[in-house]
Amino acid sequence: MEASVQQFIMQFSTVPLVGACVVGLVRYRRLETTRRYLVWLSWLALLVTGVAMWFAAQHRPNLFLAPIDTAIELTLLALMYRRALWPLAVARYLPLGIGLFLLGTALTYVPRLDTAQFSPVQHFIESVAILVLAGLYLWQLLQPPTTLAPLEHEPMFWVSAGVLLYFAGNCLIFLTSNITLFHSRELSMTVWTVHALLYSFLNGFYIVALSVTPRHPATMEGITQS
Repeated sequence: MEASVQQFIMQFSTVPLVGACVVGLVRYRRLETTRRYLVWLSWLALLVTGVAMWFAAQHRPNLFLAPIDTAIELTLLALMYRRALWPLAVARYLPLGIGLFLLGTALTYVPRLDTAQFSPVQHFIESVAILVLAGLYLWQLLQPPTTLAPLEHEPMFWVSAGVLLYFAGNCLIFLTSNITLFHSRELSMTVWTVHALLYSFLNGFYIVALSVTPRHPATMEGITQS
């Protein structure tokens, strides 16, 4: 893959994220709590991306931001799935899981500006956790009787499709990130170009999730609307 094509793909990956932020801003008042979490996820991801781009423009390492981004992403996605999976038992224990993940992230976080080292373990744990939650949600959709609207009107279906594609494709990337980073610049660029493509698809699915109008919005007993 030519360097110019790789650079275009990596730069373009921000466009769907901006699109999700704009759609979320326009429709925010009409969205239920679950999708408002998705809006906050998009806004915060754009903020982190902007800071990362600034460090890159200064030719300084920016991978120290990755653990922060991962912590935000897992927290908000898990809160979304907590509502989507209610009243399954796993939904009741998700706050504890989020707390343990954030605690582990805080205890292992070393914000160094002089290194380009990645944090693969944290990303891999996040990937597995979100894949499990997305799988449980899709499994729940298949359980009769169902009162859900057609799938194209279910925002969490589009979110789940996006995260399944993104995290399944990125598990190997996260695990081998440091190896490719130090082994070959060309290989690292190719790997992260694939990541950028997957990220573009993810935010494309987020745009659809924020745009659709549920015919029968799901409700959750026992969880207070915020």
